[in-house]
Amino acid sequence: MPVYQYVVLNGKQPEEIIEVEQKAYDAPLYEHPVTKEPIKRVPASPSLSLNHSTTSEKNSLSEENLDKHGFSLYHKDNSDGSYRKQGGAGPDSIHP
Repeated sequence: MPVYQYVVLNGKQPEEIIEVEQKAYDAPLYEHPVTKEPIKRVPASPSLSLNHSTTSEKNSLSEENLDKHGFSLYHKDNSDGSYRKQGGAGPDSIHP
């Protein structure tokens, strides 16, 4: 479920921000769930936890990790168009 941010409209500084977990199709809240003060939903950037970074890609595509998970790694030999094994349990070369 998404987490939405709301600002409490009580005039105090600094503004109090609360986070409320709601279903995406639920209507926005207009009242603080505990204090009953007026609140307003504020736009916020999504909090996405993606596993796609340069470091994680390098780690997941490393020869050791591929071999551990049963994959073979091949690099193309531009001189003859064949593929030479760099790691894993497959054949030493592939000639297309």
